[in-house]
Amino acid sequence: MTSNTTFNNKKMEQNENINNKEEQQINDDCEILQSDYSHFDFKFKIIVIGDSGVGKTSLTCRASSGEYQENMPPTVGIEYFPFVLKYKEKILKLEIWDTCGQEAYRSIVKGFFFNTSLAVISYAIDDKKSFNSIEEWIRQCKQNSNPEIKFFLVGNKNDIAPEK
Repeated sequence: MTSNTTFNNKKMEQNENINNKEEQQINDDCEILQSDYSHFDFKFKIIVIGDSGVGKTSLTCRASSGEYQENMPPTVGIEYFPFVLKYKEKILKLEIWDTCGQEAYRSIVKGFFFNTSLAVISYAIDDKKSFNSIEEWIRQCKQNSNPEIKFFLVGNKNDIAPEK
């Protein structure tokens, strides 16, 4: 049993070293530019969707500014976060649209699916209801956006104890 544990620990260390090297390579290849940078090679519209209170705005702020804010007020309507980065000599403009998750605003949010390249669907790992809503968010996205849209699923709030 000890040799198996030692093997597993070595394997975990190897995986961690690989992940650290990959992350360092990405950091070496990436540079965040001013959001008003005028020249870009590619532009992508990204919409962040999910139920209310799952941490979409915290996630968006962290991605676009590198800052984490613990107590964010609920988003009312839509918030826009322009984000420009240089990756391997290419300039990427990311137009991130952070949406509110309240049911009352769903009709407004549908209008922002148009021409979206990527939908980031967020759910809170401590909230099973938000996880169960993922299929509905995907359905709405497919119904209201371009057929080539890509999806990225984010389980958020891993620092909070799960519901019992």
